[in-house]
Amino acid sequence: MKKPFTLVEVLIAMSVLSVFLLGLMQFYSSTESVLSSGAERTEMFERARIAMDMMANDLTCVYYSQTDDDLTPFQSNNTGFSVSTVRPEKLNLTAKTNIVGVKYDWNESKQTLVYSYDGKGDNFDITKANCGNDTELVEGVTDFDVKSYYGDGKKVLPALVVIRMELVDAKTLRRIKANPSAKTGILENANKREFRRMVVIDRGQPKPKL
Repeated sequence: MKKPFTLVEVLIAMSVLSVFLLGLMQFYSSTESVLSSGAERTEMFERARIAMDMMANDLTCVYYSQTDDDLTPFQSNNTGFSVSTVRPEKLNLTAKTNIVGVKYDWNESKQTLVYSYDGKGDNFDITKANCGNDTELVEGVTDFDVKSYYGDGKKVLPALVVIRMELVDAKTLRRIKANPSAKTGILENANKREFRRMVVIDRGQPKPKL
């Protein structure tokens, strides 16, 4: 007949098991935190990639003719830029060409980057385009600017455009949506990341001296 366990032995066994379970829970919690952080970071990179790819594509496909010096294909300011670009297909059946006036603008109060376009297909000059109906491109944009580098004094079309955008992670976005009145305080301690994209525009125009 086997000798039964004493109370001391049972308590020791329970203590060892408790320590093991506690360590296992901490390991699980740490692993879950790392996976969650990685997912948040991946989502942030994806938002930035989609926005940057779209802007870069419109810039590299800008409509520009050296014989039409009176046309303005590109304009920029502190919160965005506008460009006359060529899209693969006409945006509507009445458009005469594939030329589209597109405007990108950062809404600082809403922390969003929006875009709008004029798809009539006959405005080769971006200053004459009537862009409307803003559409959200990416949310969580806490800072945005565009720098244009020209190779001559005319400043008709830049040879290089640098886009800089700062985003917050999805967790911060959820917190702001849940408590909009605390947005300022949330953003002060938010996890932010800066993204940059250099876009080279080669249409035979003079190159800038950087």
